Amino acid sequence: MNDLPKVGKQDLSKLIPGASPECLDLISKMLVMDPAKRISTADALKHPFLKAYYTGEEVCEAKMMDPFDFDFEIYSLSTEEYKRLIYEEIQLYHS
Repeated sequence: MNDLPKVGKQDLSKLIPGASPECLDLISKMLVMDPAKRISTADALKHPFLKAYYTGEEVCEAKMMDPFDFDFEIYSLSTEEYKRLIYEEIQLYHS
């Protein structure tokens, strides 16, 4: 990502014509690249654009996953082996 050229912020009202100002505000807050600065799930649910859908109940924050490991790229595996490994990874985080 650091090697990619810097691109300026796009005018969302031109990309999504007809969207309300509240919608555009929420989308812009969700598109922040830095996770520390990006709107949280709980704050997004409290955003004025989603007020019709938020009941005010507590929101369970997801646990952060470990940094993704790209070691799989050094192996030459069959499609079935990749499917098995992906399934095992999903099971690890949902158990």
